[in-house]
Amino acid sequence: MKAESLGMACVRGLSRRATRVVLVDGGMGGRQLKAGLLLGAGLALARRIKREETGSRVGIVLPPGAGGAIANLACVLAGKTPVNLNFTSGRAASDSAIRQSGLKTVITARAMEEKLGEHFPAADRKLDLGNMLQEGKPEVLAWSILALILPTGLLAQLAGVSREGGDREAGLLFTSGSTGEPKGVVLTHRNILSNLTQIEGVLGDLKLGSVLGCLPLFHSFGFTVTLWWPLTGGPKVVTYPSPLDPQALGAVIAEHAVDLVVTTPTFLRTLMRRAGQEKLEKLRMVVTGAEKLPDSLRREFEQKIGVKVYEGYGMTEGSPVIAVNRPGAQKEGTVGRPVRGVEIRTVEEETGKVLLPGEAGILEFRGPNIFPGYLERPDLTEKVLRDGWYHSADFGRVDADGFLTIEGRRARFSKIGGEMVPHGLVEEHLLAWLKSKGVFHEGLQELMVTSVEDSKKGESLVVLHSCPINPTEAEKALRDAGVPNLWIPKKFIQVKAVPILASGKLDLAAGRKMAQNE
Repeated sequence: MKAESLGMACVRGLSRRATRVVLVDGGMGGRQLKAGLLLGAGLALARRIKREETGSRVGIVLPPGAGGAIANLACVLAGKTPVNLNFTSGRAASDSAIRQSGLKTVITARAMEEKLGEHFPAADRKLDLGNMLQEGKPEVLAWSILALILPTGLLAQLAGVSREGGDREAGLLFTSGSTGEPKGVVLTHRNILSNLTQIEGVLGDLKLGSVLGCLPLFHSFGFTVTLWWPLTGGPKVVTYPSPLDPQALGAVIAEHAVDLVVTTPTFLRTLMRRAGQEKLEKLRMVVTGAEKLPDSLRREFEQKIGVKVYEGYGMTEGSPVIAVNRPGAQKEGTVGRPVRGVEIRTVEEETGKVLLPGEAGILEFRGPNIFPGYLERPDLTEKVLRDGWYHSADFGRVDADGFLTIEGRRARFSKIGGEMVPHGLVEEHLLAWLKSKGVFHEGLQELMVTSVEDSKKGESLVVLHSCPINPTEAEKALRDAGVPNLWIPKKFIQVKAVPILASGKLDLAAGRKMAQNE
């Protein structure tokens, strides 16, 4: 791949489709933005950012939508790194991200400031996107016209957009903090553009016309798949500011005939129950990631909605897509084959010994989409990057057909009596039992298995549940299902809501803390 910049890829992708709609803002009444106008707004704002910000990074506090897309686009066109701050994780986490990345300026909107109030990240300077675009209307119009009439190369040259990117920083994402304080994941131009090419290689021939963009822009899938893919030549994106409003999402999907939804199993479950078949049946494809897709949810969605669900896999450090199932190349229970250019191997956890193909172990990945390291943390980088291989936190294996199976996260295992006990499998058994009883909770997650220290066995399992559970009946159900005695949780705690991150993942750190405090 040529060592070009993400900004140059966006100029090319948008100028070539200048008269076509590339973004529909479902949160703003379905406002449609054509590529030429979007590019014009990005170029105009980029010039202002260059004038006003001398640093290399710019913070962004905006949800998915036209504003979030324009702000991110303007940053890369200006040669700055966009840092989308997680405004749902609490003030401490966002302030940590600002401190680590050295941010001075944050682009936001007045409505976001009012909504977050005292929880708004503590930036030195806040720029209101609406005011900047209003003040720069003549410049936006001028650049939009130029995007229509000028060749791509000349337009980029006139706007001062750097053609070269390569291994320079293009994005900075902070991990969700599900297991501790957020870490800054540096993504280069090469990382992001490689992953976009890999995504196109898997999904491009399906001719998908639109993708739903509701995942937060500070989430790696929201950042790459539903932001940069549409702006560099992929399908148009239909945005909505939050994944937490399933009824509204169903209406947006139906009204704008969305083809592809990329989401988490947690969000898919509530979308299925609240939106229903009438609003979702015209979807062409659903892909889930971030957490294991339960077979029961896959079957239920396909039976009730009539649309197949394909499981994929990725991580922020992989830009993020690593593997994905797709029509004509899928195997249930796996997360699909790796995208082009990604190599996978397994190693022993204790010794680091490379295992034979097909043997289960800790997964390691190598490819052009793998990040170069954590921000200002060479100690953490050295732990996970070994001779070009990314040492993940996941157990898995690759079968003879090349399909990857994820058997669990290291953070979601407990060592009890010398045996590794998977939290996720215990959850699946409990959820199957609840379903057989007809128990469904209206929240995002019905239960969560976590662990606490145990002086005798090292750790013991604890179940946090937001729906009524009789511990004695639950223990009997697990034994009847053949669950080993070591896997039987010793404590059940009813909570108001199981802790969930904005990305749709279980908040492991918060869950463990809740269990420890009881």
